Amino acid sequence: MYTIIDELGTVNRAIADLERIADKLKTQIKTKGIGTYAGAEYDAEVMAYDRENISAPLVRKFVGEDLVKQCTTIQHVQSVVVTLRKVA
Repeated sequence: MYTIIDELGTVNRAIADLERIADKLKTQIKTKGIGTYAGAEYDAEVMAYDRENISAPLVRKFVGEDLVKQCTTIQHVQSVVVTLRKVA
């Protein structure tokens, strides 16, 4: 019986397939180097930049758990994970 769960799984699989295709195309475009490129309908820009990330384990090590707790916000998240069932 096809259910809403199966529908979500099918959509997730299609999205994953499209993301793999998009990643391959992005890789090809990146080989052109930094710059702006025009297609027939879309433009693409290849850029490079530095992204800063804060390492929570290192912050805890240097400033202590108490300070980390004072600066931490907690978000309550609900998630749905769909996996393909192995049918025997």
